[in-house]
Amino acid sequence: MKKFIDKHMSLIVAIGIALLVFIAFMVLKGIFFPEEAKAIYGTRLEGRDKVKITEEKMATVKSTLNEGTANVNVRIAGRIIYIDVEADASLTPVAAKELGNKALTVFSDSEKAYYDIQVIVVNEANPNQFPIIGYKHHTKTAFVWTKDR
Repeated sequence: MKKFIDKHMSLIVAIGIALLVFIAFMVLKGIFFPEEAKAIYGTRLEGRDKVKITEEKMATVKSTLNEGTANVNVRIAGRIIYIDVEADASLTPVAAKELGNKALTVFSDSEKAYYDIQVIVVNEANPNQFPIIGYKHHTKTAFVWTKDR
């Protein structure tokens, strides 16, 4: 055993130094970046399980907004509900803004108080007045829309 240790002393020292460097790196990483292991949204999504939006609710939003639209897509990212609407050629900007209010009727008060809601309405037949974007913050009761063009 002594012959083996004497023969491979430089390798043993190199492995020992590498091990110490690795341990020092992990300790320093924990000191300088303590928040790295947390989720990307931090604690902002706490309580989301109490105010869960189901697939059925999203389907209800789609069916509620079918009139005057060609396609409706609803998705959730974090605390924002995105409603993307492709409007028919006949839809006016005033009628498009009412789509946001129609969507609000589907959600409960607790859902409206937890989630922000964004509605994007595009109408390729009328590019001078569309797209328009409406946003409702969870602390507000109504949408704020982009200015008419």
